[in-house]
Amino acid sequence: MSDREMLIEILSEIRDLKVKYLDLKSLVPDVLSLSEVSQIVKKPNNTIRKYLLANFEPEVDFFKKGAKIIVKQDAVLRIRRHYAK
Repeated sequence: MSDREMLIEILSEIRDLKVKYLDLKSLVPDVLSLSEVSQIVKKPNNTIRKYLLANFEPEVDFFKKGAKIIVKQDAVLRIRRHYAK
C-alpha cells in the first residue's frame, strides 16, 4: 500500500469517526440538569455533583440556574464515559 493510499484510508476513517461522533452528540441534549445526568448514569446526585466540581470548569462545563445545576453536553458525555467503566 502506498503512502497516498494509506493517507486516503486514514482520512476516510477520520470522516467516519466524525460522523459517528456527531450522531452520538445528537442523542444528548445541549444541556441537562444534574438530576437528569444522575439518572442516566445511575449514580446519586451528590456523587455526580462532587465529580463535576472536582473535574470540570464552572460556567464552562456547567452553571447554576436558580437552584439547579445545568450540565453542558460535552461534560455529560465525559461523565457518562467515566461512569461506564
